[in-house]
Amino acid sequence: MTELRYSTAIAATIAALLLTGCAGASGVAPPTASATASPQPAAKASPTGAHKSLAQVLRDIHDAAQGVGDDRMRVLSDEQTVTDKLPHCNAHGLIMTLKTPGRPEMLRLTNRLQNRGWKTEGPLTDLADLRHATWGIMLRARPVPKELTAKAAPHEGMVQVSVIGKCTK
Repeated sequence: MTELRYSTAIAATIAALLLTGCAGASGVAPPTASATASPQPAAKASPTGAHKSLAQVLRDIHDAAQGVGDDRMRVLSDEQTVTDKLPHCNAHGLIMTLKTPGRPEMLRLTNRLQNRGWKTEGPLTDLADLRHATWGIMLRARPVPKELTAKAAPHEGMVQVSVIGKCTK
């Protein structure tokens, strides 16, 4: 049921991110890191308490993505839309990978997020559902859709990311 809730938004996000080739609707590129960099310690990057902001949640994901794919997550997020929907907000994005990600990549991502206080719900397959207080992250490993392979080259896979939670101004 949770997967169904995110599927429509994620499908639209994949197409938008790949077709526009942008890092974010706001024009701000997400932070990047070298492939050899290790994730920041949880205490520095994001609080482990219940009061994470959307920016802190996205930082957790960016840091967890180091060494997986492009070492960053491309985010499609519109600040005005996020603000208009308060207290509920969301963001969707992709971690592009050269090959279709599998269990090792999903384990790396979920383990790093668990080190930052996130709890997994259910078994880990090509889909991972994580919770932290009022926040949820859905990660889904998959190949790039055939109709978008030319635009996504040289990437053959991706981890779709969907974040939903309770935002404050």
